Amino acid sequence: MTDTATQLLPAHAYFDAGWYEREQPELFGRTWRYAGTTDDLKTPGSYRSVQAGRHPLVVVRGKDGELRAFHNVCRHRGTAVLSGSGVVDKQIVCPYHNWTYGLDGCLLAVTQRNEVDRHLDRSKLGLHPASVAVWRGLVFVHPEPEPQPLTDWLGDLPDRMAPYDPEQLAEVVPPQVHHIKANWKVFIENALDNYHLGYVHKNTLIGYDHKRQEQYACGDRHWFFYEPPLEPGQVTPVEAAAGLDPIAAEPRWYGSAFGFFFPNLFVLSSAVSWSSIEVIPTGPETTTFEMRMRFLPGQSSKLAVAGAKAAVSTVARRVLDKERTYDLIEEDVFCCEAVQVGIRSPRFSVGPIAYRYERGIQAFQRNVLDYVPLETGR
Repeated sequence: MTDTATQLLPAHAYFDAGWYEREQPELFGRTWRYAGTTDDLKTPGSYRSVQAGRHPLVVVRGKDGELRAFHNVCRHRGTAVLSGSGVVDKQIVCPYHNWTYGLDGCLLAVTQRNEVDRHLDRSKLGLHPASVAVWRGLVFVHPEPEPQPLTDWLGDLPDRMAPYDPEQLAEVVPPQVHHIKANWKVFIENALDNYHLGYVHKNTLIGYDHKRQEQYACGDRHWFFYEPPLEPGQVTPVEAAAGLDPIAAEPRWYGSAFGFFFPNLFVLSSAVSWSSIEVIPTGPETTTFEMRMRFLPGQSSKLAVAGAKAAVSTVARRVLDKERTYDLIEEDVFCCEAVQVGIRSPRFSVGPIAYRYERGIQAFQRNVLDYVPLETGR
């Protein structure tokens, strides 16, 4: 296939177990992986475990305040030394045989050392190092100890993004976790497909000028999208009705914007909210995504009222009319799951694309193929 084709990825890339298995080491094991925010890791001993392809990793705040990332693999029998997220006291103790590591990953103690090897060299058995980097309070990890620096990886995406720092905002709404019956790439492509905004979301994304949207390829892998409000310099009617204070310092950012961090993270913003959506593949035809939203501090009472009347996030807005509630997330999930059914059809093909509105999809597919190239003979 060439870049002029409307569909660069073959249909089986969206449901074939072999393709899915290739993606884990070849794509997710070779790129920076989102691991939460710095305020998830405030205190020494706080940690978060993440999966980067086939690599279980853990990022830990050390006693010196520094963040470090390690392969979450005990050097004795390979047990994951930390699960989920939380805080450890002063050290990391493997739950299997109690081998003990410092917050810097060094092996501190081995139980029944004489039984194992009385001449054991602990200096050579620390946790394998991985990499960690931070951008605007967002924490990223990489399985390799010396990968391409995150700043180089992001290219000019940071220059395009709305100038918000999530650490200065309040996460007063619990994270929303959704499980869908579609391949993770279908979800990504739906988010990059801006042709459908005025149709599928005609009742939920009111207030935005879909015809004046902007899109930019950023660096080698990433994407940026912005569309202004219908009324220049004004928050949308839904946001105005919610009564929330704008987080935007200037009207330029009163529209709807997102940065797509290849391969599976979106950071979205509107006039009143900041959100992240992490897209997590769970199988060839299943995906989980987690959305976290933040607002200006001190607006809990307004959010409680807004939650009953209208949603306040670009990606989770609920608009009430006389008959029903429309939910943007439900609309997108419906579309993704319907596309997944169609991709399975022997008659599946993609027709002419709306180049202005769907070119981000082609860029995404091209980037996937750079990591997971087509196999000959298929």
